[in-house]
Amino acid sequence: MTVNPQTGMPADWVSDRQDLDEIFKNAKTYNNGEDWAIPGFFESDAEQEEFVAWVRAERNKEIA
Repeated sequence: MTVNPQTGMPADWVSDRQDLDEIFKNAKTYNNGEDWAIPGFFESDAEQEEFVAWVRAERNKEIA
């Protein structure tokens, strides 16, 4: 089996760059954490508080 690798770029290749305005034209703005919240993710407020406490503890370990 012989492989003939292609050399050069396609003729219509100009750049892999894209305009950021075009990429984000339909993006939803981020107002606060509730925009990304999943209602009912935690079974109870206590479970959510336990998770938040764990995250804070992990962050504090990295700072120390």
